[in-house]
Amino acid sequence: MTTSHRTLLAALLIGLCAPPFAQAQAQGAASAPTDAQVRELQQQVETLQKQLDDLNAATDAGIRQQLMQQNWQGMQGYMGHMHDRWGMGYPWMMGHPWAKMGPGMMGGGGAWWPVPQGVTPDQYNQQRRERTRRMQEQMNKIAQTSDPQERQRLMQEHWQGMYQDMQTLRGRGWMWGGGMMGPGMMSGGMMNGGPPPSAKPLPDVKSAGAKLVSTYCAQCHAAPAPTLHTANEWTSTTQRMHIRMSSGLPGIKAPNEQEMKSIVAYMQKYARQ
Repeated sequence: MTTSHRTLLAALLIGLCAPPFAQAQAQGAASAPTDAQVRELQQQVETLQKQLDDLNAATDAGIRQQLMQQNWQGMQGYMGHMHDRWGMGYPWMMGHPWAKMGPGMMGGGGAWWPVPQGVTPDQYNQQRRERTRRMQEQMNKIAQTSDPQERQRLMQEHWQGMYQDMQTLRGRGWMWGGGMMGPGMMSGGMMNGGPPPSAKPLPDVKSAGAKLVSTYCAQCHAAPAPTLHTANEWTSTTQRMHIRMSSGLPGIKAPNEQEMKSIVAYMQKYARQ
């Protein structure tokens, strides 16, 4: 891996452990949206809701799949617009076009995050409908807020909720178990002292590998289950995590070379087949 790649990965992963609104402030985020721009965003959320209504009413299986895909991409486009126009998101997103930043930087491929594998239109509609209703409530609250700083804060909170919901639907809800990248970071995770609990019990919990995962990986988020990735995927994933832990974050300790070998061996032993 080249020095430039290491620098980019370190910047990306440092961003994952900072409170989201503080990140936007640190990046000198653009001014808060005007009333007219908020109304435009409200209309976009209404469009997303209309897509879900159409999905709910449709009976043809092919059309339902298309509508689900349309809404999923619409969500990403909406988030990308907020990111590009008002600096919502995380520092490592700044300067990256959304179509490249989203899937490419998060380990996907192509221009968009694909619809989560195995999710049916009914499951998708049920999960997204409640979230979209909350999005509408949040946008109404933003519209009623006249203070620019408060409006910017609420916008960041709005974006953050969408990002977490989408990642949870993608099977990455373990990230939020200890408050990683979310509000809990300041109250229930690393910033309050002590690591968050694992999302689920680790296999062979008394082994050296499991203890190292609980010690190091859980400094910023719930300890990930080995079955989240294949053995091959864990090679690159653990490397990225080691770069972040070695990047000088306050209070974060990085495993030494031998400990890293033990962590990788453990994750690969119990990896998804």
